[in-house]
Amino acid sequence: MNKTRFFQWEVFGFFFIFFLGALLHMVYEWSNGNIVVGALTPVNESIWEHLKMVFLPGIVLLVLEAILCKEITFPSLILGKTLGIYIMCGTILGGFYFYTLFIHHVLIIDILLMAIAVALGQVVSYFVSSRVEIGRALALLSLVMLFALGVAFVVFTFIPPHWEPFKDSLTGGYGIQ
Repeated sequence: MNKTRFFQWEVFGFFFIFFLGALLHMVYEWSNGNIVVGALTPVNESIWEHLKMVFLPGIVLLVLEAILCKEITFPSLILGKTLGIYIMCGTILGGFYFYTLFIHHVLIIDILLMAIAVALGQVVSYFVSSRVEIGRALALLSLVMLFALGVAFVVFTFIPPHWEPFKDSLTGGYGIQ
């Protein structure tokens, strides 16, 4: 496999993250409120919970690419994917609060925002993973950052801060209910 093939994986990754993420939006409800499922998928309509829609598919894609894309070093892949996932989450958060300053929450804009966020994350992931060689220390820091974000998603599902990003826009509640 060459770097052209890795590029194809990253393009596939856009669709994988976008469509699996959209599917994850409904999985908690389909599971009849299973708390294990809720730890990994959105449990309410807060912007924070919606970030799980890019996080979990991004992690799954990372694992697939780590196994199948041998032309990219593992440390570089970890750094690229970590930056990509954080950019996706940051773009969704920032974009949502920016556009809702001017207009009321609109579903089609949320969908477009997710697509833009995933595209940006995948572009960064590709360029960093395929062009930057890093050492093990930075790769380890990247893994710690991914793990910390994953832990935050689980903890804040059950013990959310009472801040705006964690507030369910439909019920006004917080976390798993």
